[in-house]
Amino acid sequence: MVLLTDVGMRFGFFLILSLTSADRDALGEARAAKRCYCDLQMSDGPFPHQQLDELYLISQNCSVELNKQQFNEPLEIIAYVDQKLRNLVQRINEFEEEYDGELYSIISYRIIEIEIAELNELLNQLQEKCSRNNDERTDLDTQAQNITNKVDELEKYDRLKVTQEHKRNIILKRSLTSCQNALLVTPTPYVSPQPGSCSFGRLRAVSNPRNSMLNHFGTSYSYGSWGKDPLPAPGKEDQYWLVVLTSSNRFGTKIRVYSSYSKFLTKGTHKDINFQTHNPQGPGGVMYGDAYYYNCYNLGKLCKFNMTTLEVISATLPFAGFNDKFPYCTLASCYLYTDMDLATDENGLWVLYSTTFSFGNLIVSRLDTTDLSLLESWNTTLFKRSASNAFLVCGIVYATRYVSPEIEEIFYMFDTTSGVEQYNLKIQFRKILPGIQYMNYNPRDKKLYVYSDTYVISYSLTFE
Repeated sequence: MVLLTDVGMRFGFFLILSLTSADRDALGEARAAKRCYCDLQMSDGPFPHQQLDELYLISQNCSVELNKQQFNEPLEIIAYVDQKLRNLVQRINEFEEEYDGELYSIISYRIIEIEIAELNELLNQLQEKCSRNNDERTDLDTQAQNITNKVDELEKYDRLKVTQEHKRNIILKRSLTSCQNALLVTPTPYVSPQPGSCSFGRLRAVSNPRNSMLNHFGTSYSYGSWGKDPLPAPGKEDQYWLVVLTSSNRFGTKIRVYSSYSKFLTKGTHKDINFQTHNPQGPGGVMYGDAYYYNCYNLGKLCKFNMTTLEVISATLPFAGFNDKFPYCTLASCYLYTDMDLATDENGLWVLYSTTFSFGNLIVSRLDTTDLSLLESWNTTLFKRSASNAFLVCGIVYATRYVSPEIEEIFYMFDTTSGVEQYNLKIQFRKILPGIQYMNYNPRDKKLYVYSDTYVISYSLTFE
């Protein structure tokens, strides 16, 4: 006879009993009491639930340790070291150019020493953190191996392979959930770019003056412009240009070009290219694509001077003010003939100006470099005379204002992508002299080129 008890059903065991007359009497008594007893003996002993719970807690602690932020810190330090190395290489190159040009500066040498010391300190921090993380990883490896060994020991209690099947079920359920999520996923909605952002981050700061020197024509020329072509013709990648204004700081007669920065610094070999017609008026001209763009003298027009063919084309800038109608200003005075300000950035060539229809507020227009037609235009709420100058980065207009003879401040931005304006940037930078007659950003080297009261100056920009 076979007797299947509740306990026997639970563990999957069958108790086979041979009943004698005495046993049948005992069975009758058991039925009368409505009870059934089963004594199950397991050779391996009872299942160690407490040990399993302890292993589960240990595994959770391991997961927490592995997710600690400290394992990400070395990666951040490495990225910072990489940026420091790039800056150091650039500074050493500039130092070598200064040295070759007999402009050796002990300050530049000291700055390089400081940056090398900072780099060594970062490398020491990186080595220390990597050593500490290796020790913690070794400890975690040991704990993981101990957990694995103990789980292997616990598996011998799993006579019916319940645990293994449970694991398989979990894996299958996870795979099914992942598949369902993939099928039900919807495209990520378009998110407008954050105002004031570039692919390399938002403008954060302007460096101290990186280089400064008196312009090559002397102290009589307070107005001018200079820089480097963001889109140079082949063979002119290292060329620098300079235009100064004569005749009451109103117009220029020629462009002076230098084949390298060292020659520009030392005022060495150069080439002067004269304007044949339509001299440039004001200090707002820029070089772009081997052509010089500027406000045509005494006209409400833009001009393009081809540096190779020496040809000039012009086009009217509709309703634009000129001849000091809408210049840049400080609280005390205005900068002469700054009505039309040409600018360059990653998106091409721009012009900043104002009209009577915009009530003197700044207008931003992107230009076709072939025929000088307007591709796109944006109206802002910034009164142009309230700004001392402006430039563009990634289609974002940044305007400055005079704070003191030593400090200028970037206080305003307009994002042509989103139309968002901000008046509270508060990005200050130091000046060599009080006035800034010209300012333009070069997307090729990410520098700001400035003409300030007869001095030519460059700044580096810092992005997030």
